[in-house]
Amino acid sequence: MITPKPFIIVFLLFITSCSNLLTWHLDKGIHKQAKIDANQSPSAQVDDNEVIVKVDISANMVWSKSINSGLEGNSGYLYPVKNNNTIYTVDTDGLLSAIDLTNGNVKWAIPTNREISSGLSVLNDSICLGTARAKLICHNINQLASNKHTPIITSLSNLTKFSEYPVDTEVDLITELAAPVVGINNLFLLKLDNDDLYLINPDNAEVIWKSESQNIPLRTKGSSKPLYLDNTVFVARDNGSVSSYSAIDGTLNWFTIISSRSGRNDLESQRDAEMEILIDNDKLYYGHFQGELNALDINTGNIIWTSPFSFINDITINNNSIYGSTSDNMIVSIDQASGFVNWKSKTSSVQLTQPFIISDVVMAFTTKGTLVAFNNDGYLIYEKAFDLDIHSQTQFMQDGNKLYFQTIDGDIVHFIINL
Repeated sequence: MITPKPFIIVFLLFITSCSNLLTWHLDKGIHKQAKIDANQSPSAQVDDNEVIVKVDISANMVWSKSINSGLEGNSGYLYPVKNNNTIYTVDTDGLLSAIDLTNGNVKWAIPTNREISSGLSVLNDSICLGTARAKLICHNINQLASNKHTPIITSLSNLTKFSEYPVDTEVDLITELAAPVVGINNLFLLKLDNDDLYLINPDNAEVIWKSESQNIPLRTKGSSKPLYLDNTVFVARDNGSVSSYSAIDGTLNWFTIISSRSGRNDLESQRDAEMEILIDNDKLYYGHFQGELNALDINTGNIIWTSPFSFINDITINNNSIYGSTSDNMIVSIDQASGFVNWKSKTSSVQLTQPFIISDVVMAFTTKGTLVAFNNDGYLIYEKAFDLDIHSQTQFMQDGNKLYFQTIDGDIVHFIINL
């Protein structure tokens, strides 16, 4: 019988301890973990005999205006767009509206009588949308404002229904648009429902270049749009990949799988690409739903670090930390350089929206309309309920301490938050 030498046993114990320590860093973080009961008073929360002081936050709804019928079915989430002092929005029934930010008044509202499945984008003084009939349509904003187009009745079948509102640009597509259009100079970058990527000239529908995909589309919660930066296009697809292309000719720069296959078949192995791609200091940050958050080198596509969290919406970067809401209803703070967890906090069983930052305080809404705020250690320091029904993928339009967003039932809401 061979007896192991003592130094070998000691070495193996040392390696095991290092592995356990690294796992603890990734899962728990190198800072304090914060798990807080939302029903507990923030002023009563104690850690190491330290009282967590409730921050004096004033959150007031300035105005809330019902604009349209909101979202229906499984279409991609229709994000409103802020342009100068106006918010443009559309619902799934095709009602286009412009809202004055100063008072919430509707400047104009045009029923286009089209079923809208993706949008919207403001490009070249036009509003561009994707329809359920696999068309890209664009309306000139000035013509919408003056309502020069008048719907006409074209047949007996339309006696009780207006015809579709005339468009200034219309392009037939192979499948529906999966995300809002991205403008590259005077060209349009399109991501289709089958994950194909096209750069086209909208004036004549000429295809400049395309990148085809064999993915099975998963359009249950929306789809992240491509990102254009420095003559480069970045796109996340439902097969768990992120790719980089030349915006000039579509040449592939790199292709990286960041969420590996884990299902019994192609459908189960898909990883829904919902989050918007975020780039900061030559690093790309992305995570698929039911996947992991990754930091990649934008020049090579090499993975720098991986963090084992599945995020349900966009992430936010502030003061070298990444903040996001996970699929298991937690707010998480991650160190931007290492991917280690700073803190994580679960407030309730209700889903949370994307975090937003005001005066270095991390805030988010629950889908039931409760506003929550956390300090730098992840402790819940503020909580106030509002009568709002909010989509988990709501995108907030922020101007300092002013906040604008759309509810599920079609209201545009304006908050002012003071600390």
